[in-house]
Amino acid sequence: MTSSAAVSQFAELIATCDAEARELPLDQSCLLISAVYDESVDVEKHLSRLDHFAATAHATAAGTDSYAMIGSVLRTLFGDGGFRGNDRTYDEPANSLLSSVIKRRVGIPITLSIVLMEVSRRVGLPLEGVGLPGHFVVRFPDPTSRLYIDPFRSGAILDTVGCVELVERIYHRRLTWRDDFLAPLTSRAIVKRVLLNLKNSLSQAKDYAAALVAIQLRMTLDPHDATELRDRGILFARLRRYDRAIDDLEAYLQRSPDAGDSEHIRNTVQYLRQERNL
Repeated sequence: MTSSAAVSQFAELIATCDAEARELPLDQSCLLISAVYDESVDVEKHLSRLDHFAATAHATAAGTDSYAMIGSVLRTLFGDGGFRGNDRTYDEPANSLLSSVIKRRVGIPITLSIVLMEVSRRVGLPLEGVGLPGHFVVRFPDPTSRLYIDPFRSGAILDTVGCVELVERIYHRRLTWRDDFLAPLTSRAIVKRVLLNLKNSLSQAKDYAAALVAIQLRMTLDPHDATELRDRGILFARLRRYDRAIDDLEAYLQRSPDAGDSEHIRNTVQYLRQERNL
């Protein structure tokens, strides 16, 4: 069961930020997503937990410079705090819910990065999220350096070469490196990526109704993303809601007539029409 109230609050937050031309608050946005899937989530309580981590890091820092402060944040989270990557059940949906990550102190690269970014922001270090293919890291705040932090590996420090090697390992050297892989992402883009991971994990778990909600949230962020129409249509088809599936897939074809999968989608629509009429 998902919370319609939290869905509305998420939409209201986006509308407010758009009207005021400001960035989405990463912590609040992701915690509202958590509240959509768990009505017991207290957003303010989890924001306070992030405040507490930041206060601890600030109080125990060996100095006030950025290196001393980030070192204290890393110790607070990945040392004393015990935050770590969830290798055992990487694909479970809870890893994409910030409230669960804060509570259990395990997660996937992007949600652990959000914890690190939000705690660091609270101590005066605005870190940047970097969405490497297949892995999310955080850029160190010193603009004169090219260092990155991997929260999934307990805050390991990487240079550019390390980031290249990380991507090469993930893709077995089948992906050509591009320097723009290291470009920082906006908070809006990060939230979209969180929802993409959540959608995929819920779909993999065959919880198609919950995955549809993730698509709804992504479409609230970007109503013009035609791929979400396609994915929603596919999920409707799996739920045997053929009329909705056909409508979405035909709308996708209208928006993206030259897409690489257009022929496959046309064949799918034809098949669904036959299934509907049986």
